[in-house]
Amino acid sequence: MKAILPRWQDGFLFLNGKDVELMIRVLLQSDDTYFVKAFSKYASTKCRSIEFICFTTAEKAVKFLAETTLRLDAVLATESVLEQVTGSTLRLQVSDRTVFADKNAVQINIYQSGTAIISDVSNALILAGNRSITAANGHQVQVVAAVSAQGGSGKTTICYALAAAAARTGKQALYLNLEPFPAFGQLYQQNFASTMDSILFALKSGQDLAPAVLDSMERNRDNVLVLPPFSFAGDLMSLTKEQIGMLLQVLIDKTSVDMIFVDLPEGFGQMNLWVLALCTVVLQVYTDDAAGRERLERVRADVYFKNLEIPGAIMTVLNKCRQRTSEEDIAGKFPMSESLAQGKQIADVQEKNPAFLKSCMDLLEKMA
Repeated sequence: MKAILPRWQDGFLFLNGKDVELMIRVLLQSDDTYFVKAFSKYASTKCRSIEFICFTTAEKAVKFLAETTLRLDAVLATESVLEQVTGSTLRLQVSDRTVFADKNAVQINIYQSGTAIISDVSNALILAGNRSITAANGHQVQVVAAVSAQGGSGKTTICYALAAAAARTGKQALYLNLEPFPAFGQLYQQNFASTMDSILFALKSGQDLAPAVLDSMERNRDNVLVLPPFSFAGDLMSLTKEQIGMLLQVLIDKTSVDMIFVDLPEGFGQMNLWVLALCTVVLQVYTDDAAGRERLERVRADVYFKNLEIPGAIMTVLNKCRQRTSEEDIAGKFPMSESLAQGKQIADVQEKNPAFLKSCMDLLEKMA
């Protein structure tokens, strides 16, 4: 079967000369000819939920807007073109940074990866109330929480490793750390442009939370979406059940993410229970040694744990395994990794340790 290759005609893109009727249609205009041609080729092969009609000159874009009978859901263009957009069509300005704070003046950074551009456009459409984008993707968000009653279980490592592995498969994966004293050094390196302050302010003041969340999200080198850490443990601990629920609901309803991986503090404190009640999958992580297995059995036998209201599937994961022999009640086993013990970053371990990456992929497949 031949691949569908894009071709150019009169300034905009067709797919083999056919009018491809997709649920979402976006006009894209930029003076950067190299970007427009490179992005249109990428989008035509990688994005089946959005059709981008692309122009390199403002004049041709404006002419198209004046003459077309096609429905346009959004226009991503320079200011001179946006001035000609009428009706309910969403206006998005091409820029060197993405900003959602002003819904009437959303900017999209076109100097990032094609995946990130499509994700930002999708988020802008969702923020504006266009739910067709989620329907086009068969959008069902999985919320996966990692929890453990054992300190040093490797819960954080596995939680982030799964997010990175999901991103490798093309999923829009977000990693959310809700630990009061998180350590990110071994997970990824990221110089965040913002803090959680805008999110906290929106949560506590009742302002629209979605723009604050979207502006705070960043995509790291592993293609994982991440939020900045809380500046102080007290900020996190001050959140109520309703505010935690609001944050997760915005991530589910107002972004284009496919999977949210929530890294919870050790134990089963009140905040953990609030999050677990909202998850589709709960991963309980323990080490594959005498201490880890004893802690796991105590949790399983505990009446309190048995009676917890957890609607999602509970899956048990063993970490630092010396053997990969399967066990009926164990969903995944992660091998002992000397590289992780030496402080290597997870992306490097996944790249050089096929067994570790396979454990991630196998567990993701079981969660699907």
